[in-house]
Amino acid sequence: MNPVYLLDTNVISEFSKPIPNMHLLEKARMREDICAISSTVWQETVRGYESMPEGKRKQKIFTYIQKIKELYTIIPYDSFAAQICGELQARCTKNGKTLARYAPQIAATAIANGMVLITHNTADYEALCENSMLKIEDWWEE
Repeated sequence: MNPVYLLDTNVISEFSKPIPNMHLLEKARMREDICAISSTVWQETVRGYESMPEGKRKQKIFTYIQKIKELYTIIPYDSFAAQICGELQARCTKNGKTLARYAPQIAATAIANGMVLITHNTADYEALCENSMLKIEDWWEE
């Protein structure tokens, strides 16, 4: 079955917290076979790991990100998503909207693949939703 949900970086980060949001974890576990991450989210995850100081926490995170890579399909940021991203950025700029750094790429990947973006940073995607067919859900809430 093709993935239906694209998990944002804050979802992936939540999984490694000492006290994660249990509602999010439950929803993600129930749907893990139809969830994926974008190559942009994978990039952010690797960058976060590589930026950490050496130590036990970094070793623990390494094991965690390897599990993420095994568990979820990584959807590439391809030419179709790049075209959508460029169009979205232009529309938002024309409308005076400022966009978060990687949000347009992640949103475009979701749109290009007909997926629902799962995020807790809904404010980062408001302008993108207003200017596209992007659908988002926040699994932190009940």
